[in-house]
Amino acid sequence: MIKNKKLSEDEFFKQRQEVLAQWPTGKEVELDEAIEYHKNLPPEKNFVYKMRYAKEHDEIYASTGMGKATVEEQIELLQYVEKEGKADLLGLSPDSLTRQNDYKAAQRGWEESLKTGKSKLNGLPVVNCGVSGIRKLVESVNCPVQPRYGAADARLCDEILFAGGCSNSSPDVFMDFWQHSAKVPLEKVVKTHQYVCRLMGYYTERGVPICAGAQGFYGAGIPPSLQTATVILSLLLQVEQGVKHLSVKCTGHGNLVQDVVSSKVRLKILEEYLDKLGYKDIEMFPGISFSLMQYPVEVGSSFAVIFMNTLMAKLIGAQQNDIRTVAEAKAIPTKEDVAETFRTAKAMQNFIQKQNIKLDEKEAALEAQMEEKEVKAILDKVLEFGDGDPLAGAAKAVETGVLDNPFAANRAAAGKVLGIKDSAGAIRYYNTGNLPFSKEIIDYHKEKIAEREAKQGHKVSYETLVSDLLAVSNGYLI
Repeated sequence: MIKNKKLSEDEFFKQRQEVLAQWPTGKEVELDEAIEYHKNLPPEKNFVYKMRYAKEHDEIYASTGMGKATVEEQIELLQYVEKEGKADLLGLSPDSLTRQNDYKAAQRGWEESLKTGKSKLNGLPVVNCGVSGIRKLVESVNCPVQPRYGAADARLCDEILFAGGCSNSSPDVFMDFWQHSAKVPLEKVVKTHQYVCRLMGYYTERGVPICAGAQGFYGAGIPPSLQTATVILSLLLQVEQGVKHLSVKCTGHGNLVQDVVSSKVRLKILEEYLDKLGYKDIEMFPGISFSLMQYPVEVGSSFAVIFMNTLMAKLIGAQQNDIRTVAEAKAIPTKEDVAETFRTAKAMQNFIQKQNIKLDEKEAALEAQMEEKEVKAILDKVLEFGDGDPLAGAAKAVETGVLDNPFAANRAAAGKVLGIKDSAGAIRYYNTGNLPFSKEIIDYHKEKIAEREAKQGHKVSYETLVSDLLAVSNGYLI
């Protein structure tokens, strides 16, 4: 049965024996030794300390995924991007076989990569490389190495990453439930994520701050209030297990008023529900990514997306600017592509860092008012379903479509909610499905869609929705 309850030490260590036994490198993990290893690393390699510095100095750090099949190739990539790209954070992408817990197949790919000198995997086989391999990476650069991936079961992978010197991960229960498997039940994903978050809490309680993050789920065109409600539920799981440092990510769609408001609403309501449920002393670091269904092939549009992502980050006061490379749509990015992308984001940040940029206050106030009503309608219904337990309530909410995802890989999604852009490019509810919205909320979205229809002279349709999803990749907002 799903409950938002902290694992006892006995439960945690009993499960931990099973986790570490999944692959021989699990024997390399020794918690007390790993904690001491972290304490002896330079502070600037700790993700939380780095985010805290960024917050205090009004800096924005770009980040993106980077994965090669061998430790040597990964080191070459990270060192090049750190030096030539002027990076402040360095991504580490585990390969897809590792994400699916197929360590035998990852071993074969890793060995073939070592033998041929060419990457045969789409990322680093973290579990196969073991603690010693991850420490080589961490010690080869000056920036924090940030794992960037999702998985239904990341327990062993994160054990090795943390013991290797990494200090953040994103055990985002709803992202990983919706997106990474067609059949894995929510109860299993909750269980594996509670374990990872208890592990993060264990490190944090012993003087090694580990940061957890959540962004909701993939997909351009998903109205932000649904994303926000889902992110908050994931974060409530994390803090219950002892996590104290949160990377609160927002998905941008290109309408600056909505994107900025959504981020601020997300932080505000998260604080309210943390206080309501008794969680204290939680540190939050906002971040943002421009969510696209398809990335631009044309290089000019690719640079524009990076500029826009960085502007969004500035406007919401983000510490982390989650970007994609200029080659994202065409091929696996080279180290030169990644470095060029980082330099672009850094230059844009330098241009706008000291500027005071404001949005229309009246428009922002109305957007905030409506989004708050939407988010609270969903969250309050979830808590009602669970008699105050957010995860127990979330399980029923998924079954009833009160929590929904139009682009989920998992078959458990109702898939009834649909979003569409209004005349200014903000995402509105085209179909509210089974969301527990008042007539006021539903009418507000209908009015916004009607304004677009009046301006374009015809009704919006499913074809309009598809066109909206692909617009930015073609160089347009709408």
